Amino acid sequence: MYRGGVSSYRRGVSSRTRKLVIGGAAAVLLGSALAVGTGLGQAAEQGNAGNIGALVPALGFSPGDPNATADRVGPTGVNVPGRCPPTQAQVNAQVALKNPTLPSGTDLESRIQRFEKTLSAIQDLKCPASSTTLLGRLKSLTALRGNANRDDILRGLGLNETPADKAAATGSGDAAAGGATGNAGAGSGSIDALVPALGFSPGDPNATADRVGPTGVNVPGRCPPTQAQVNAQVALKNPTLPSGTDLESRIQRFEKTLSAIQDLKCPASSTTLLGRLKSLTALRADANRDDILRGLDLNETPAG
Repeated sequence: MYRGGVSSYRRGVSSRTRKLVIGGAAAVLLGSALAVGTGLGQAAEQGNAGNIGALVPALGFSPGDPNATADRVGPTGVNVPGRCPPTQAQVNAQVALKNPTLPSGTDLESRIQRFEKTLSAIQDLKCPASSTTLLGRLKSLTALRGNANRDDILRGLGLNETPADKAAATGSGDAAAGGATGNAGAGSGSIDALVPALGFSPGDPNATADRVGPTGVNVPGRCPPTQAQVNAQVALKNPTLPSGTDLESRIQRFEKTLSAIQDLKCPASSTTLLGRLKSLTALRADANRDDILRGLDLNETPAG
């Protein structure tokens, strides 16, 4: 009886041990899979943040006059405030501020979400949807939810193109009624490409301690902001940004970017912008400045 009891006990322990080992191995594998999946998701989000302007659908109508007091006829034939719509750059910036990432897929729901978030940004900027062609084009997308051939239809469309846009390109009256535009696949304006690089890795938004900045002085650990955040802030404050390669255009781009850094509660010393700007302003007194500038890229400076 005693020997049988010991034997049964050992069999029970052995069985439980095997289950624990198997369970532990499964947990390790699951943890690894989750870590890999999370890492990929974070990488995708980080890549998307910098590209958010290219993911925002085109508004489909010329920007209003910020100083207008009278209405204008919108793209769907109804009156809208003369100041509407905002510029594409302003809308891109508002979308970026509210959405650190934006779906980048060509599937139906990703497309719909991009249009919905853009329409929300239009409203945030105090303009009606009817000052753009977004709503009609969005409706042509949502209509595909009940279409059995939607995958085939989507394969024939550009990233932000819709069935309404496609029909407009072929002269369909239905598309015109929906307020479509052939420019639906266009990305943001060039403002992102015009903002100088910050020259230092972004801070940790959750940091409470200082970090050593690129000039050797301590800066808040959360600084600088990401390049995408700075681009968005520049765009919000500046519907247009000088695009020239002349000295004053270059200086203005750096000055407006530094202003955006300060708006975002970070010091200039958390970037390399100030030193590079100084190397540009020093050229004002240099008789050879034109020759020097010809050898520089758009936002390159004598300091780098």
